[in-house]
Amino acid sequence: MTVNGSSTLAFADEADRLKYEEVRAIARPNVMLEKMKAGGLALVHTMSIARSIEIVGMAKFAGYDGLSINLEHERNSFGETVDMCCAALMTGLTPVIIVPSLQSDWVSRMLDNGAQAIIVPRTNDAAMARLLVKYGKHRPLGERPLAYNPQMQYRIPDFKHTQQAANDTTMCIPMIETVEGLENCEEIASVPGVDAIFVGTHDLSDDMGIAGEFFNPKVQDAIGRICKAAQAASTPEKEIYVGLGGLDPYPDLFRKLRKLYPNIRFTNAGRDVIMLTQGMEAALSKFRD
Repeated sequence: MTVNGSSTLAFADEADRLKYEEVRAIARPNVMLEKMKAGGLALVHTMSIARSIEIVGMAKFAGYDGLSINLEHERNSFGETVDMCCAALMTGLTPVIIVPSLQSDWVSRMLDNGAQAIIVPRTNDAAMARLLVKYGKHRPLGERPLAYNPQMQYRIPDFKHTQQAANDTTMCIPMIETVEGLENCEEIASVPGVDAIFVGTHDLSDDMGIAGEFFNPKVQDAIGRICKAAQAASTPEKEIYVGLGGLDPYPDLFRKLRKLYPNIRFTNAGRDVIMLTQGMEAALSKFRD
């Protein structure tokens, strides 16, 4: 089994293909990735302060496809994050982790303990994207070591096929949230092994000098440029998707952008801290004089 330049699998023979399918069947499905491949919109719940494991089941029942934990900003411990990842895998949600920085120990350690998608903040150029792939993908795309992990149900039935099955169910996602990253978005999207681009709309607007002006045409044009870069980097064998962050309070704007750019395939669709504060205010409003 080999992977050619377009990331298409090339099997040595029928036995090789069957062996890969056998190993792939062990891998936990990446629900978000499968939905995006089918042309759908994957919706992600963002965990900020509610770290009870019951939240995972509630998110699944509500209809979410993924669960996001932001280790750049939130105070979740490593152990808490791993518990949430494992619960998400067993429940049928994709665990998405925003790591604090682009370091091999953060990327590989989270992937070895349940994450199916790694987002690296402030990815400013193609060199950073290549490092993400190096740390986040097994050979031949990267240099991630192979370990027993919950995504493969702690099994390595065959080394090379396990590597490929892991690569096929793991997403490496650079986050563009600076003007420098925006200026380099075409090169970032074109890095082999990158699966999607995540737009950090809050910080991008801030770095553009128009913080929070999400309806400003300049912000929307920036998002459009990133979407076009992802489309240009896509091939018939592999589409590069785009995700939007920070627009969950503005669903109408999100729908407008998705209509313009259909390769927008995932988004944060609510975070616990906003849900809790708005829920408290709504509950109080029903009883106040």
